[in-house]
Amino acid sequence: MEYFMNVYYVYTKFAPTDLYPVQYGEENCRRGHAFGPCIRSNYLLHYVYCGKGIFRADGREYELSRGQMFLIKPGQLTYYKADDDEPWLYRWIELNGSIAYRFFSTLCKKYDGQVFSDDEDMSVGRALLDIVESESMSFERAMVKLWEFFSAFSELPENGEILSSQEHIKKAESFIKINIHKKITVSDVAKYVGIDRSYLSRLFREIKHVSPQQYILSMKMDIAAGYMKNSDISIKEAAQSVGYYDSHVFNKAFKNRFNVSPSEWREKKIWNKFII
Repeated sequence: MEYFMNVYYVYTKFAPTDLYPVQYGEENCRRGHAFGPCIRSNYLLHYVYCGKGIFRADGREYELSRGQMFLIKPGQLTYYKADDDEPWLYRWIELNGSIAYRFFSTLCKKYDGQVFSDDEDMSVGRALLDIVESESMSFERAMVKLWEFFSAFSELPENGEILSSQEHIKKAESFIKINIHKKITVSDVAKYVGIDRSYLSRLFREIKHVSPQQYILSMKMDIAAGYMKNSDISIKEAAQSVGYYDSHVFNKAFKNRFNVSPSEWREKKIWNKFII
C-alpha cells in the first residue's frame, strides 16, 4: 500500500475544559518511519490497523501490531517507530481536558501501562475509523463521535486489575444518589456494583462503619431534611422525593435519624444543629 497521511483539525470558538478533541488522522507509514523522542502537549492515542512497530515511554518498550493501541500523555517523552519490513497503518486522535485525564488515568491503571488491546470485534478501532472517515466536521459533531469512541472502551477485555474496596464503595454511593427517589434495596446496589450482597455489606461496615441499608436510609433522610428547609416544599413532597409514599413509615425513619419528627424539624428549624 502506498504511503499516505490525512489530518483533520477540530475548531471551536468556545473554551472547553472538560473534554475537547484537537485533531485526528491516519498515516500509512513508510518503512522504519519514526517520531521522537519528543514531548506532546495533549493526549494522543494511536490505533494500529495493520503492520507493526514499537513504542517507548517511561523506560518501557512495547511491540505493537494489528488491534493494539498506544497512548501518549501530555508532557511525556515518547518515541515510536514503524517496522522496517511491515510498517504500520495507524489512525490517531488527539484530545485533552479533565475528563480525558480521568478517563486515560483509569485506563492506564487498569491495564498497567499505556498499551491496550481491542476486543475481537475491534470496537475501539471501528469507532476511531468512524471519526477519521468523517473527515472535517464541526466541534459539536466531533464531540458526539468522541463519546461514542469512549463508549467503545467498555467492550475491552477485563484483563486489568479488579476494582478496589474504595472504588466499590464509590460506585455504590453513586448508584444510591442517582436513585434516591426510588425504593432501593441492598440487592439492587450489589447488582449494580457487580459484587455479592454479603461482600458489599462487609465493605460498608469496614469503610463506612454502617450497613448498606443504614447508609441508604441516612442518605434519604438527610436529603429529605434538606428539601424541608424550603418552605414551598411540603413534608409529603419531601418524603416522596426520596421514595417514601407512606407518611407513617417516613415519619418513623426521620425520627430515628434526627430524634425529632419532620414537623418539629421544620417548625423549630432544628437543622441548624445538624450538618447535612
